[in-house]
Amino acid sequence: MQGYRYNSTLRKALLGDIEAARELMIKVGLEEGFTSHNTIIISQFIDQLLNHLEKITSTD
Repeated sequence: MQGYRYNSTLRKALLGDIEAARELMIKVGLEEGFTSHNTIIISQFIDQLLNHLEKITSTD
């Protein structure tokens, strides 16, 4: 039961982080271009967050 509560809290935090990073990526993409180095770095970070989310979701 404790693990479920931890995963639920972690999932909510990850979703918040993903949304914030997505908004930042769009902002940077509009300012610097969607193929700029900074936009790509943020995109890769979002990929890592999504992979982590998938990993904890698959263990529930």
